[in-house]
Amino acid sequence: MTVASPGLSIGADTARLKLTLDYSPSLVMHAIEGSLNAVTQQLNLTGLVTVAPDFAYVDIRALSGVQSRLGAVAGAGTVGAAATGVTGTETGQGLNRDNEVQTSSFGLSPYVIRQFGDYGNGKIGVSANASRYSTISGFVGNPLPTGGGTGGQTLLSTEEIAHFTTGQFLNKIQGSIDIDVSQSNSVTDAATTTTGTTSTTVPATSTRSQRQSLNNQLSYALSHNFTLLASAGVQKIQYTGQNQPNISGLTWNAGFTYTPGPDSSLTITYGRQNGTNAFNANGHFAIGGRTLLTMSYANTVGTQLENLQNQLNASTINVNGQLVSAITGGPNFGAQNATGVQTGVFRFDTFNTSLSTQWERDTFQATATWSIQTSLTPGSVQTTEFIDPATGNLVAFTQPTSGSGQSTDTKTASLTWTHLLSPDTTLSSSASYSLTRRPSGQGTDGALTTAISLQYSLSASTTLTGRYSFFDRVSKIPGYSIYENILLLGVTKQF
Repeated sequence: MTVASPGLSIGADTARLKLTLDYSPSLVMHAIEGSLNAVTQQLNLTGLVTVAPDFAYVDIRALSGVQSRLGAVAGAGTVGAAATGVTGTETGQGLNRDNEVQTSSFGLSPYVIRQFGDYGNGKIGVSANASRYSTISGFVGNPLPTGGGTGGQTLLSTEEIAHFTTGQFLNKIQGSIDIDVSQSNSVTDAATTTTGTTSTTVPATSTRSQRQSLNNQLSYALSHNFTLLASAGVQKIQYTGQNQPNISGLTWNAGFTYTPGPDSSLTITYGRQNGTNAFNANGHFAIGGRTLLTMSYANTVGTQLENLQNQLNASTINVNGQLVSAITGGPNFGAQNATGVQTGVFRFDTFNTSLSTQWERDTFQATATWSIQTSLTPGSVQTTEFIDPATGNLVAFTQPTSGSGQSTDTKTASLTWTHLLSPDTTLSSSASYSLTRRPSGQGTDGALTTAISLQYSLSASTTLTGRYSFFDRVSKIPGYSIYENILLLGVTKQF
């Protein structure tokens, strides 16, 4: 295969605009399997427009990339990682046009802030988000969430928020009030599935949802680095349509924040949120000036696209151009390629941890993700189409997502190491392994990804790359166990 991946990078840091944009479409041409030829899109964007200093702002975010339709792709990057592995160590092993979808999300959030002397700070804002995943039905994957296709889903959502935090006039006691109201409309495209000689048409469906929450939090500083937290409020989550979940009632949380240093913080709370009692945690620790440890655990409710929007809105771009959590600095979208696309409303229990160390000539990172996606939609099934590589036929893969609490459980561990052999030569290596347990006795998929690459800089703008990667997946799904060897030789030219 031949890969061409032109890219555009834009950065701005002015008094009125802070912007980071990386856009890179990838053209993949196969010498034998021409039906797999496709152009996929990769886009990361975060921006902040200052309309009036210290008063009015507009936050802009965008994400586009490819992900696995059926999941069980270990350490193969995230939605925001290159599909072909031309750049970096995050690759799309095991993916091609027949088993991947183009996923995109765009968000716009204007808001105003106001300082009320020593009494506190206020913020009022609105946001609009559009997200979509869809099969690559033509030669070019559509990066825009336009909808109206087949084998995909579109989500349009709006949100209104109000936030107030008290100042320091109460000394060690500080309070905050949050009001959050959101509305969304999710449309699943019509689809035709074929099993053997039988074809079934599933009509398009539409689901609307509303969320309202009011939360009041108090904090008390026991010491310079230890703060107690307690909150109470009300919450209502309502999805329209048959067999859709509804959650309402009182919410509460109690916990603490521990801040041992200016670059380290840990917050752990326990309480009732999203209809269940659960822990929430996030933290980051700077160790010795070279090492960063991050961790997070969250329990949320929504569709897969709602979960994607929430992660994007809580992201920032790090120095390597990757979308990471704005709270911890750790990785986002870690389970996106492992779970696969499904319709319905789910409870997401997600744990992420990452340890990165940077020395003069070496960079090391270890990550671990544990994600449990549990269906809250009773009596539903998810049907996905894919091409059986043994026969070339379109096969319907149906997995129940019954409201009896059936879930998809994915555990992934990854290691990456980058070593500077010389000022002009860099050696990179990575290894990942994941286990994906599917519901209803469909078994557990195991997937291994390894890669090693060598980069040589001919000049400040020209780089030669040689990369070998191996991917192996073992599954009980017919035609889904595969192994893949890829050797990529490439040149990168910057202008």
